[in-house]
Amino acid sequence: MSRQRTVTLLSTVLLVATSLAAQPAWAAPPPNDNRADAITVDPPRQVQGTLVDATLESGTDSSYCGGTDASVWYRFVAPKRGAIIVQLDAAGEMDATIDLFRQTRSKYQDVDCDETDSKGVATIDNESLEPGGTYAIRVGKEYGSAADTFTLRVLIPSPAPEPPGKKLPVRGTKDSVDRLINPGDAYHAFMREGRTMRLSLRVQQCTTLEVFGPGTTGFGGTPVARMRCGGYTLFTPTESGRHFLVVRAGKSRDKQTYRLRIATANRDDTTPGIFIRNNAKIRGKVNGGIDFRDLYRFDVTRRSTLTLSVSGGPTLRLVRENGSPVDRGDYIDRYVRAGRYYVAVQGDGKYTLKRVSRTITNTSVRVNARRSVTVSPGASIRLNLNVTPAVAGRGKMVVERFDPIDGWQFARRYWVTVNSGRGTASFNPPSVGRYRVFGEYKGTRIAAPSEANSVARFKVQQPLSD
Repeated sequence: MSRQRTVTLLSTVLLVATSLAAQPAWAAPPPNDNRADAITVDPPRQVQGTLVDATLESGTDSSYCGGTDASVWYRFVAPKRGAIIVQLDAAGEMDATIDLFRQTRSKYQDVDCDETDSKGVATIDNESLEPGGTYAIRVGKEYGSAADTFTLRVLIPSPAPEPPGKKLPVRGTKDSVDRLINPGDAYHAFMREGRTMRLSLRVQQCTTLEVFGPGTTGFGGTPVARMRCGGYTLFTPTESGRHFLVVRAGKSRDKQTYRLRIATANRDDTTPGIFIRNNAKIRGKVNGGIDFRDLYRFDVTRRSTLTLSVSGGPTLRLVRENGSPVDRGDYIDRYVRAGRYYVAVQGDGKYTLKRVSRTITNTSVRVNARRSVTVSPGASIRLNLNVTPAVAGRGKMVVERFDPIDGWQFARRYWVTVNSGRGTASFNPPSVGRYRVFGEYKGTRIAAPSEANSVARFKVQQPLSD
């Protein structure tokens, strides 16, 4: 073999070897990339996983909480109480979903799902699994998201509280619950049949309060009262005896602090409430807790304008006698029909409540008791201001004359006293011509002002002459 041929052959071999070395090796997917290869986790347990290089199986490999383009699988057997908490913490900027399925042989039935929030966290909290049943967990990467690692926890929450719990102190209690270690606290207190009670649960998260009646042996049934996210409410027992109050943690990983109090309802807490007279000003205080609300009532005898204002921080809630809502806010200004109304001042802080109701009025004007008249020069015109309903107060009438070149011009103003809905004035036209009259009722503390929606007209003329 010649030297030139040998060099050429060696160059070719080196080129091929270099080309093969430059080719990337295909990365293997995670070992639990398929449902059949799901990793078994025995709760309570924490595992590390990855969606890097994960794929999708053909068929029904999808999430019920969002579109995904990769997934991995886990499997566990439900604990005796059928309660489980699944927590997913996604690393980096990965957006992911978790789905829980009931597995029966080759069939998968969706049970629950969640997707990561802005912190990369997702949680499934389910108390209704079939004890001893096999369940599958699917962790999926959302479309377009970067693939990364994650931490998965499959946990068993502590048992819920059982009766009788602790006696609730007279001034209530402060404590905390959380879904994993202490999912609920139980208390008991004596309540009397027919005596309305105030219930207050001050919370920062969606913590629930449930009330169970006398004779309760477990808290798995339907309560007689419930506040799903804390707050304030009234409760009137239907029988006397020891009642149970259960504070349950909401579906959150964080510790949930609360302040629980109960107290007998006072006159300003429920019907009939405190009567507030027209044009009255009342000062009070609410505290956002057991004294969250003060209730007032008032009557409107005719269709009226209503102004309610509160200063100091609390807000208003206006309802009719049947409880139907009318308005809310810290300033209410509107028309209302005749009837009985209730306004609740609620919130936290000192306040001043003002109420002003003024009967809605309608005003009209007439000349010589008619809408339009024609009189001779020298005749006096009687101006009539009519207000309905028949209220008292002060009114104004303005007379204008017509200039054929420049239009209407001011002629005279009259201030009149209105009694029983009527005010009058006398006008002596200075010359022949056309005139018109406007009218306005100025209102009082109990009657709203109004303007005439039309004018009265009169003409002063004499026979034509040449």
